[in-house]
Amino acid sequence: MSKLFPVCSRTVLFVLLLASTGSVGSAVPDQALEFNLRGVEHLDKKEYDAAIKSFRDALKVKPDYSDALDNLGKALDAEGKSAEAVRDFKKAIKIAPDNAIAHNDMGRALFHEKKYQESAAAYRQALAVHNDYPEAYNGLGAALLQSGQTDEAISAFEKAAKLDPKNVDAYNNAGAALVGKQRGSDAIPYLETALQLKPDAPDILENYGHALHQAGRNEEAAAAYQKIVNQNPNDAAAWGALGQFQYAAKKYGDAETSLRKSLELNQHQPDIYFALGAAYHEQGKTNEAIQAYEKGLSLKPHDADALYNLGVSYQSQKEYEKAAASFQKAFKARGDFPEALAGLAACQLSTNRVDDAIATYKKAIAEQPADPSLRFNLAGALFNKGDFKGAADNYRETAKLKPDFAHAYYNLAMSLLRLNDNSGAQTAFAEAHRLDPSLQPPAMASK
Repeated sequence: MSKLFPVCSRTVLFVLLLASTGSVGSAVPDQALEFNLRGVEHLDKKEYDAAIKSFRDALKVKPDYSDALDNLGKALDAEGKSAEAVRDFKKAIKIAPDNAIAHNDMGRALFHEKKYQESAAAYRQALAVHNDYPEAYNGLGAALLQSGQTDEAISAFEKAAKLDPKNVDAYNNAGAALVGKQRGSDAIPYLETALQLKPDAPDILENYGHALHQAGRNEEAAAAYQKIVNQNPNDAAAWGALGQFQYAAKKYGDAETSLRKSLELNQHQPDIYFALGAAYHEQGKTNEAIQAYEKGLSLKPHDADALYNLGVSYQSQKEYEKAAASFQKAFKARGDFPEALAGLAACQLSTNRVDDAIATYKKAIAEQPADPSLRFNLAGALFNKGDFKGAADNYRETAKLKPDFAHAYYNLAMSLLRLNDNSGAQTAFAEAHRLDPSLQPPAMASK
């Protein structure tokens, strides 16, 4: 059976802003205070250019004004200039090293720069100054999650929620992290609390839908996803999330409809094309599946799973050369992908390249030695080549790996017959027949 890899939809993390109000060091001139206050007002209104100008005006009056430096960093970060923001946060921290807010803001900017370990370190500095700082725990959790430290991230989110029971982002993030660990049942209470605080928020509803699905509460999950698209009918991501849930629920026709709607709204979503290809494939719409995979790969050419699935679709159309090329690209993209090697070997066999197929199966077995299907297929290739001893050896290994594999015993018997080992063949035939009564030795079948 073909193995398809629809792509999971996103989980959304939040890191809160926290405005500072005081300063450290010498007295601040009234003019600098006025410029800083004006900047904060612009920042609150998301008028970032005006805010940046006001904070810089404050710094012209007092260059070591730590709050203005911190606020300038906030405005730059909010405008997407995170690298510049980091420089100003460093200046603010140098002037006021015990300013937990500046350390927190530094952590956020570094997170936006995708420097997750440095971000976590900055959040920890904020917590070293002020250990009851929920926003810093929430930010630390986000950085740890991106660094692959999921359990530690969950603990940080839980701490943020405990310190601030109205911190909706902490509850949502804890739920999202648990969903990422396939712990949907554990995530549900956090996400339900988040929805109580922020009803019908699409990002929370999406995470809630994932959690419900993992917990086997599929009707409720479907309702959550449907609610998102009802509220946001022009949101491509919402339609994509609904479609991928429908695919997971094996509602392939519904998934096709939702995924196509997502792509009508936004054509630059390679993962949605890949999911659409999977939905087409499951419905037997192979030509449409190929077109969807190729469209997605034009946007994301090195996606190993999509390349593999494209190969499966070509293989089902008996376009073995195209399938082989896709399987080779999939293996090159991932490097550790025995399924792609097995697909390549099958295509090589189908085009009478038996020696190549044998070499490819051996390479796949080296990567995944406990897979009985790889051994079984290698044995078949060796049998076709006339290497009956090699075939028998590999059928035996297959049976060791999967003792109830009736066809492995039957094919072992056929190999032993070619080796004139009639006694061994009869023993293998008897075991095959015991496991599957429809399998009988050739002499019995001819009666």
